[in-house]
Amino acid sequence: MKLLKIFDRRNTKHGAQPIIYRNAVRAIILKEDKLLMVYSETAKEYKFPGGGIEKEEAREVALKRETLEEVGHDIKSVNEPLGYVDQLYNDIYDEDKYFYQRSYYYFCEIKDEYVGMKLSESERAMRFLPRWVTLDEAIRVNQEKIDTNNEYPWTERELYVLKLLKGMRP
Repeated sequence: MKLLKIFDRRNTKHGAQPIIYRNAVRAIILKEDKLLMVYSETAKEYKFPGGGIEKEEAREVALKRETLEEVGHDIKSVNEPLGYVDQLYNDIYDEDKYFYQRSYYYFCEIKDEYVGMKLSESERAMRFLPRWVTLDEAIRVNQEKIDTNNEYPWTERELYVLKLLKGMRP
């Protein structure tokens, strides 16, 4: 799979710091001219459905589980990968550690039937909602978050992938 981008936002880029590793999967769900995204009413921004891969869990299994949890639809098929994005940043809970996350993006198709979301406590606190949105609208909303320096660690990553997808569209 192809590396798309590395975001290194650590305050200290040298020395030995304990590292927290996390692998994650993200679903790119396109239907006609819209994407199925997760909208956070708290953060007021969009993210791709997905999340962390559990220990010894296959990527495809994690992708299906996370998509069901966050948007309430079963995945019908996992298609070709777009690539992956690496992120390094200081841990929000302990500045002496840094967080290394690799997010794998896959094009997917979902079943039409909505079966209900299964949000975690933190996702409920962020008030996650599934929304069909155009690429332009998701880019506009997330760009506003970047422009006002009011973003979460995933904002820049998701905006990058959204713009990459827009560049791929005819």
